[in-house]
Amino acid sequence: MEQADAAIARADTLERINAVLVAGLDFLEDYRRTVESLETRISADSLGSSFPGYYLVIDTAENRFYLRRGDLLVRSGYCGTGKGWTSNDTGRTWDFSTPRGLRYVQEVGTNPYWYRPEWYWLEMNMRPPTPEQVVVIPDSLSYSDQIAYYNSLPSSEQVYVQRVPGVLGSYVLDLGGGVLLHYGVGRGRNVSHGCIRLSSADLEAIYRALPVGAPVLIY
Repeated sequence: MEQADAAIARADTLERINAVLVAGLDFLEDYRRTVESLETRISADSLGSSFPGYYLVIDTAENRFYLRRGDLLVRSGYCGTGKGWTSNDTGRTWDFSTPRGLRYVQEVGTNPYWYRPEWYWLEMNMRPPTPEQVVVIPDSLSYSDQIAYYNSLPSSEQVYVQRVPGVLGSYVLDLGGGVLLHYGVGRGRNVSHGCIRLSSADLEAIYRALPVGAPVLIY
């Protein structure tokens, strides 16, 4: 009986220690985010005083964007950012976090295509298609007709379209390193594979405000 009581006491002690450690890790994570937020505000203040044009600030914790010009807040709203570490059924993992730091708009464009990478199929526990399995939408069609063509396909064929029209919206801003500003669902949450998802209206406003070379501060 005494041995059983001792074992229960040890288990309770270990559980309490684990709870303290978890609480400590949560505190450190909150502290890190606070420090990053303060550093970003300092950087944003510096940008506001040194950069004369429009710039963008992305908060990946709150999933909000702030389009600014100097000290003036021009537009704000919800966005979707990277979902972090994820895995498939085989245990293979990927880090789909949105990279933090100061970036600059590298390119802008309209009517973009999404080129499905290999991990798209692997994440869904599918084998990437062979060249013979890839469904190709005819280039002879206009962009709007390509979207209609894609939408007319059954889901079993859509999943094998490698160059997908329309899903990124009408505009795109490339921040380099595979990080894009584009249209997408799940705004207000950490849902993307690293890109920044916006509503159609917000994406168009940002596209028209930010030229190539404009700063984008992500934290």
